[in-house]
Order: sequence, then structure tokens, then C-alpha cells
Amino acid sequence: MSLDDFYRQVILDHYQNPRNYGTLENPDISAEDSNPLCGDEIRIDLKLKDGKVDQVRFSGKGCSISKAAAS
Repeated sequence: MSLDDFYRQVILDHYQNPRNYGTLENPDISAEDSNPLCGDEIRIDLKLKDGKVDQVRFSGKGCSISKAAAS
């Protein structure tokens, strides 16, 4: 398997089965953004504990690359 095939496989896996997908109830930090050129939209929620990220979730819609990157 070539490195390109491996990356395609990983991106497709994260696109179809995103990790940490969803929202957090009462997040300490929440941010939303979008890319009007391609239509990608994302929201990221963080819960902090002792000044460090304890939980993270993302939601939104977009291409396979953006969803896999967030995952």
C-alpha cells in the first residue's frame, strides 16, 4: 500500500466515523466558523479541568478533509 493510499484510507475513515463528534453541554469554550468559499462549517466545544483541555467535541458539515481534520 502506498503512502497516498494510506492517507486516503485514514481520511475516509475519519470522515465516515468521526471521533469526538457532537456538542458538550455547558462548554467552557465554544467557537464557530465557516468558510464561505467552500461551505464548510464547524463548531468546537471544550471543557477545561485544571487549566487543561479535558473534553473536546466538534460538529458541523463540510468536505471529507475538513471533517477528518477536526476528527
